[in-house]
Amino acid sequence: MSVRFSVVLALLLASRAAVAAPAAETAKRCLRAAYMVYPYKRPGAVPMNGDRLHFFQQCMAQDDTKSAEAPKRD
Repeated sequence: MSVRFSVVLALLLASRAAVAAPAAETAKRCLRAAYMVYPYKRPGAVPMNGDRLHFFQQCMAQDDTKSAEAPKRD
């Protein structure tokens, strides 16, 4: 009984992880868009901020949207 329960629990957890994980194509698209909006600058040449990372995280959160838009500024 406990073996069957643990197998079912393991399958449920594995299926949730597979569904929740973003697609590799989405990650590639978001990373490419992040570098287009915030181009690479040599470390130390300019003060660094987290804009590119924040843009990437927002893009991954809305992974069903196909277009990458510039983030809204405060």
